[in-house]
Amino acid sequence: MEMSLLGGDEEENRRSLFPWQQSIRLSDSKKSEWPHMIWFILKITGLFYHRNVVTKRWCISCEVDNYKSRLCTDQGGHKQTDLIMWDSIDLTTCYEHKRFDDELNLLSHQLEKYCKACETCWWDRYGKVSVYTEADIGAQAWNHRGSRLVSVVILLVVASLILFETIFTENKLFAKRELLLHFMSYTAFLCPLFVFPVMNICSKVRSALSGRVLGLWATSLNARYIVQRLQYLDLSKDGLPSKWFLVICLVWPICCSTYRAYITFALKGYLDIAHRLNCLTVGITEFMWGCFVYILFLMRLSFQIQLELVLDFIKKCEGDEDLCQRVVRRLTVDFRCFRDCVAVYMAMMIPLCVLGASTSITWQYLILAHIDKDCSSLWCVTERNINIMIWMDVLMFSSLGPLAIGGFNVDYLWENFQLHVKFMQNKIHQKFWNKIVRFLERTEDQVPYFSFTTILSVVSLYMAFNFDEKDIDITADIPI
Repeated sequence: MEMSLLGGDEEENRRSLFPWQQSIRLSDSKKSEWPHMIWFILKITGLFYHRNVVTKRWCISCEVDNYKSRLCTDQGGHKQTDLIMWDSIDLTTCYEHKRFDDELNLLSHQLEKYCKACETCWWDRYGKVSVYTEADIGAQAWNHRGSRLVSVVILLVVASLILFETIFTENKLFAKRELLLHFMSYTAFLCPLFVFPVMNICSKVRSALSGRVLGLWATSLNARYIVQRLQYLDLSKDGLPSKWFLVICLVWPICCSTYRAYITFALKGYLDIAHRLNCLTVGITEFMWGCFVYILFLMRLSFQIQLELVLDFIKKCEGDEDLCQRVVRRLTVDFRCFRDCVAVYMAMMIPLCVLGASTSITWQYLILAHIDKDCSSLWCVTERNINIMIWMDVLMFSSLGPLAIGGFNVDYLWENFQLHVKFMQNKIHQKFWNKIVRFLERTEDQVPYFSFTTILSVVSLYMAFNFDEKDIDITADIPI
């Protein structure tokens, strides 16, 4: 049971903040801390950037009203709403803007405009409003002063290591036809490791510019956004969901990088600095990638819960068109950020996974012609182990992502939501339901990444299978 932390005067302040509901609960900090593992994941992946990850939250309509109010204040208190540049209003201001780095005080006497729809931004798993602070959920110890610098350093170091590895290795393989298959295979392995750091850096650039750049998808990698998503999972009581999947996301990359180190050091005998750095780079980046995949999984679960809560909310508030549209607007913006992030990620990963699998199959058929089943030479043993390692990487990259998001995109979540809304219609409030359905149809926007992904996948298949044995040097001493 969650307890109130408010005294008499503070209780009055809370009522003035949310006058329509006087039972809003502030979390008991001793009971509501989230698992340390989730903060470790956010830390190691360099997702922290803003000083505060728990900030004021509005529905979209109130966000626009607050924007007008701030603009008028900046212009000396004169109402000049006609001069508002509507394209300068960012739909993700509550996640991206620096002005929210001022310490959050939920009980401030200088309250900005809130409405009943804003209350839904603090829903927990059961649709109850539970206002919390960073201290309540245990974020302060992890998101300390200097976290921004730590995150930027982590990302820059990881990106530099991958870039160094790419230049060092690809120089040995580039522009040599007999090594083209090896070049394609290694490219298909290195590029997936680059995807998350690059996406994360793009998110940091968007945050640094307070959202004044294109790319709603980048907001999905903002710690403020992620924290709001995690509030739907009731982490303080149930802990991390699907721990088996977390174990897979962390252990599988560790096994792959350890196996690579075994082949490099024990079988091939490479002990120089370059190969040690290679194993270290692969180990760090694969572990970070596994953490990122689990974050995608948690966000997908949170949307499944939120969509069910919004359906229940619309049913209970049937007839209140303005209120329901306010709630759906906020949901639409948040879901679009996540959907676009998944679309960008899969648009890059699917062709790379297809390329990796097709080159591996081609290599497998060619190498089997030169390796006897009973061959026990060091070269045969090494090649068998390399093949196993490659397939471990290919299967990891191609399976964990779709498992995390429940397919190759998350459009099915929104389609199911729309379908349920249509099924809930009744004749008593037919006009209300018609407007809600039309509103959902107007906000629907398809992401045109699939055709691009399909084209790249077909090209990858063609390139990988368009090889002859004479074009490949089986015995070349290549990096793994």
